[in-house]
Amino acid sequence: MAVIEPIRRLDGTIRVELFVRSLAPDTARGQQEAIIERLQRLEERGAVASVDLYVAGRCICPSTVAAETETGQFLLERFEAFSEWAASNDVALVGFRDRCVDSSLTGETVTGITFPRLCLSVYEGANLRFVAPIAGDGDQTTVSDSVKVFEERVLEGT
Repeated sequence: MAVIEPIRRLDGTIRVELFVRSLAPDTARGQQEAIIERLQRLEERGAVASVDLYVAGRCICPSTVAAETETGQFLLERFEAFSEWAASNDVALVGFRDRCVDSSLTGETVTGITFPRLCLSVYEGANLRFVAPIAGDGDQTTVSDSVKVFEERVLEGT
């Protein structure tokens, strides 16, 4: 059962972003590829306007030079938006972790944010409408659960 429904209707105006973590264990690759293929089929059918795929590294450390790059800023901004969305919907993001990382270059230990192996965000125009994976009220919604809801809506014609 879903904590929050990903979207009430699919009318071809929804934009989906999928974040996959690079260097995920081999066991996660099949799941990542299956989700990508399912989302691409929804895009091909016109159920969603676009599916954008982003690869997140092992982690993004806000205090490093990498965080100042365009990609680093994008990932940090998304994480902040996801956190705000979760707080306003009284749910918790699942799979995002603060992680201490030792820099092989500087020898320093820095704290970084690790994205989950899969993270889905759904936008109507510029408005963030949904994020997965999430948990709340003793229930969880995974990325796979969310994509399944999309697929069911397409079959129902809503």
